[in-house]
Amino acid sequence: MIRDEPLRVLHIGVSNRGLWPLQHCKEASGFRPALLCDLSPQALAEARQMTGLGADATFNDVDSALDAAAAGRADCVIACVPTIFHVPVAKEAIARGLPVLIEKGMAPDWASACDLVNTATAAKAIVCVAQNYRYNPAERTVKRAITDPLSAGFVGGSRPHFLQYTQYRVRPLPRTLTYPFAGVWDMSCHHFDNLMSWLGPIEQITAHGWGADWSAYEHANNTTAQIVFHSGTQVLYAHLHDAARPIVDVQVHGERGCLRWLDDPTSGDAGGGGIYFNTRPLEQFGTRPAVAVPTEPSAGETDLLRDFHAYITQGIEPGISARLNLETMAACEMMVRSIKSGKTVRREELNV
Repeated sequence: MIRDEPLRVLHIGVSNRGLWPLQHCKEASGFRPALLCDLSPQALAEARQMTGLGADATFNDVDSALDAAAAGRADCVIACVPTIFHVPVAKEAIARGLPVLIEKGMAPDWASACDLVNTATAAKAIVCVAQNYRYNPAERTVKRAITDPLSAGFVGGSRPHFLQYTQYRVRPLPRTLTYPFAGVWDMSCHHFDNLMSWLGPIEQITAHGWGADWSAYEHANNTTAQIVFHSGTQVLYAHLHDAARPIVDVQVHGERGCLRWLDDPTSGDAGGGGIYFNTRPLEQFGTRPAVAVPTEPSAGETDLLRDFHAYITQGIEPGISARLNLETMAACEMMVRSIKSGKTVRREELNV
């Protein structure tokens, strides 16, 4: 499909996480809103006001909206619905011959993720997952520090020997995260997608999960893991929903030095936020001053949509395709199996 004009989008889900596509589907990304679908009349009214679309472009049920799109009123679908509905909605779009971008995570379990990819492969369909974190400036800066010797924060060597990835989240209300291991399938998928875009494929995971005694979550929603990559890099991972302070702390230790990305909005310290690099000390217990590293340029979700657009119009498969994102889902499954079994889980076990 080669088109000079913007591709017309059916937006399924137009509140909460459904707002970003409405905001970014503009000339710069190659898309424009054409149809809107949501169960909430208020959400539809607000989306109409945002897009200028009329009442005839709004739907309150998915099947009718998809039928209208397939009848020629839209060129593709962007679905921002709860994770448990991602696979059913994507498969309905595939059945109608419509390219579809679904929100992360791709699926709430491994079997559903495999089912979606198999369905898309058989139909030669275009399916992508909105793994938007990899498009953010900080994540792009970390990737360059690992891969590009010309980066100011280049950590050196053929690979980092160790990476710490920590995100503590203050999310006391479960909302849609009510199914088993929802924190893994819905949020760790972001972190694993980042890690594999930086380091390549995962070899094995040893994980632990737990819930706070006072947590409102029915299922445990805090996890830690030791992750080994095929490259040999070791990763220490921690993700909490029952945290009492929000922190992102990523440290990449290599032959040349350490890059640290810290986001701690509650800290008044000088190191409360930003990306810094220090060279590796050569003396026992030595230290080196940390120097600020400028972040890589990024257009965020607009860049994500540009990749989706290129996939539709030029056949250029991006890293966020469902086929490639299946490895992210594999990492989630390895995490879940390890938590359940109390044992290390290797990637090849998922192929048995």
